[in-house]
Amino acid sequence: MVDLHNDALLALPTAQLRTYLQKAKRDGVHEIWLSVWTTRLPNPMATIKTKKRVLDKLAGDPAYPLCRLHIEDAWFLTPANLDAFIKLRPHSVGLTWNQANTLAGGAKSHHNITPWGRQVIAALEAAGIQIDTAHLNRHSFYQLAQITSRPLVCTHTALNALHRHPRNLTNHQIQTIVKSGGLVGLCVVPEFLTQHTTSCSIYNYIKHYLYFIKHFGDQCLRVGSDFHGTATLPNGITDYRDLQHLDCIKIIGHSVLHRPIIAYQFGNLRASKRVLITGGMHAREWLTVDATRGLLPLCFDLPSDVGVVLVPNCNPDGIALATQGLTATPRCRRRWLKRVNRGSTDFRLWKANARAVDLNVNYDAGWGQGHSNLTTPAPANYIGHHPHSEPETKAILRLVHDFHPTISVALHTKGEVIYYSRITDQPTAQKLAELTQYRATMSVDSYGGLTDYLALKNDIPSFTIELGNDRLPHPLGREQLSDIMPRLQKVFYLLTGA
Repeated sequence: MVDLHNDALLALPTAQLRTYLQKAKRDGVHEIWLSVWTTRLPNPMATIKTKKRVLDKLAGDPAYPLCRLHIEDAWFLTPANLDAFIKLRPHSVGLTWNQANTLAGGAKSHHNITPWGRQVIAALEAAGIQIDTAHLNRHSFYQLAQITSRPLVCTHTALNALHRHPRNLTNHQIQTIVKSGGLVGLCVVPEFLTQHTTSCSIYNYIKHYLYFIKHFGDQCLRVGSDFHGTATLPNGITDYRDLQHLDCIKIIGHSVLHRPIIAYQFGNLRASKRVLITGGMHAREWLTVDATRGLLPLCFDLPSDVGVVLVPNCNPDGIALATQGLTATPRCRRRWLKRVNRGSTDFRLWKANARAVDLNVNYDAGWGQGHSNLTTPAPANYIGHHPHSEPETKAILRLVHDFHPTISVALHTKGEVIYYSRITDQPTAQKLAELTQYRATMSVDSYGGLTDYLALKNDIPSFTIELGNDRLPHPLGREQLSDIMPRLQKVFYLLTGA
């Protein structure tokens, strides 16, 4: 992984920075451009010299990624200090921040590159220093494209086609960069990814990532995280580990509110052993999203005859509702959802999707025969108008049709129970129970669930694992993962033979 923009160099003390960079290396980062943001520094040259000495001490040490010095906002450059600055040998330089300066127009201005800016560009490029276009406005961007003979680089941005923002690149700008042989770093700043910043998640980032791949390929796409330079991060992104698996992603469908439903695909998808693991079916059981995603690091060492597909979040609308409340839904839907929720704005115990359909009773396996099934919208147990009525259900069915798993595990909470639907699956359920110290139980009154459907209608050995102690109240918190994940990893190893 290459990260074209990270602010940890300025944000962290040196000892903490070293630890941070060592972890980044372990998490798959082999090159990182570390930024010194100068806009609010009283003496930029002194700070740059200090930070360069820090990076020089890390150079060549295999415990760290290749660390490159990046300067964000060259407002301080003058004819008197330009040569001294060039002697510091930064790897790359952004001419502006968001406003105009003596060099060029920032993203929130309408200015052009100045005569002095042209001199600076010529001097930097003659010294082999890369110019960063990230904070330039459109006018200055295209002027630089005409001036420079080097590939264009935009270190941290997102896509204007998906969310209009002055810091985001238009498709034409991206095409210009691609034609030049340059690089684009995709950032994790919620403000750049969506207008709904309070509900921004990793899936918003993935949406930009996949759009870029579809329209421009992946040759010039890099991460441009802006870690330590943004006050908030999308839900589901905390560090580089969460960005490791982007090339394994496939969108298998969309929710009622058009959120993508993501599958992570690993190994040989036509192998003799094909494992499907799903989480996030019930909104209040959002911990299963984290648990499923916690298996991602195990998927890179699969035997050659194994394929694995993980779907961490089968119900993205419901989980957004349960974790963020009504603000995660369009205004036009909020009054109705509140009414369905018995007049409450507290959705922490909500199980259903955004149409108040419980997805785990929507499958065509004894549909509507459960004693607790409901035929009208509700926070839980509403079966829908007909089997497979929901787009989330249809997305999983398409995946099953394409992948045709040979074994399936659906993660839920809570109870420390492993359910199976057929007597023929009892031996496997018992093995799973022995590994996890959970209890294996044949399900006799479960209808309309994914496990029921796969086992009874598709003849696929399928199991529901209820994670977490039954004495705990819903929703289970992340502190339970320390107990859950070692058990779940044993399940993964048994299923895959890894």
